[in-house]
Amino acid sequence: MSSNASNKSRRNRYAAPIGGVFIILCIVGFFTVVAACFNLTRSILDNSSQKQEYEEMLLPVVMFDPPPFEDPVNLRDTDLLQYSIWATVLGEKRDTYEYDDDLSLVVPSSDVDMTAYHLFGPDVTLKHDSFGDYEISYYYEEATKSYHVPVTTMTGFYIPSVEEIVKKGDVIQLKVGYIPPNNALNVDFSGKGNSEPAPDKYMTYELHKGKDGYYLYAIKDVEGATFLTGSDAVLPDDLLAQSETGDAAMPEDPTVSDPGSSLTEDGSSSDGEESAAENEEETEEESGEGEEESSEAEEQSDSSEDEESEDGSSESVFSGPVEG
Repeated sequence: MSSNASNKSRRNRYAAPIGGVFIILCIVGFFTVVAACFNLTRSILDNSSQKQEYEEMLLPVVMFDPPPFEDPVNLRDTDLLQYSIWATVLGEKRDTYEYDDDLSLVVPSSDVDMTAYHLFGPDVTLKHDSFGDYEISYYYEEATKSYHVPVTTMTGFYIPSVEEIVKKGDVIQLKVGYIPPNNALNVDFSGKGNSEPAPDKYMTYELHKGKDGYYLYAIKDVEGATFLTGSDAVLPDDLLAQSETGDAAMPEDPTVSDPGSSLTEDGSSSDGEESAAENEEETEEESGEGEEESSEAEEQSDSSEDEESEDGSSESVFSGPVEG
């Protein structure tokens, strides 16, 4: 009897610690599952790595601020060459290329062709030749079938900042902001943070799915925004409406500077008419006063003549000899 009681008490003695261990494991497991779900949700919602991938893909195009287009086959041959050359220069083989005596990077045309295929799709065919302008020129050496690229002069160009990613079937639409950089060769997408400047404008880049991945198919204006010529700034619809309202409130005749004055139907100023009327009244008053003064002077002259005539008559009466 006593042995059974002792065995029972021994089992009860280990039950509490074992139960405590299980409770601790359950708590740890619960928080582990919660953390795993949180990280999974964050990874689904946070597509920063995907945005960075698209930014690196679009940099050789965005840096030159291209015009909107539909289908890359409609682009100029020189634009296709320039975008493809810089996509090659900024690609994975950048460190394998050599410099010539003019410090230009020598890039094989075969690498440029391959880059154009991945960037613009299978329908694009490059026409290799020298091109450029007075600021920058690309020399194509036929003997070596390579381009001499002046990379040291490429400063002050835009870099992309992907803001939104919208996927519709085999089409991906990207809202891309244009950020002015210092040097195209020193772009670090992973280092962008709170100090990143605001984009000068936004454009929509459309990617289509091909055999070997997505390629750039079109560049379009952002819907609901107006681009201003020169500064390329984006003016939203609400600010555009305010601007139009302000323009409508301005006076049509810029010569009207006094807000208190008003115009008559024939275009003359009412203030001018009032001042002219006052001047006429003053002139009439002055002329009336002058007429009164002249009439008074005439009356005084007549009275003096009458007095002289009376004096003369009296002298003629009393000046004669008195006859006895």
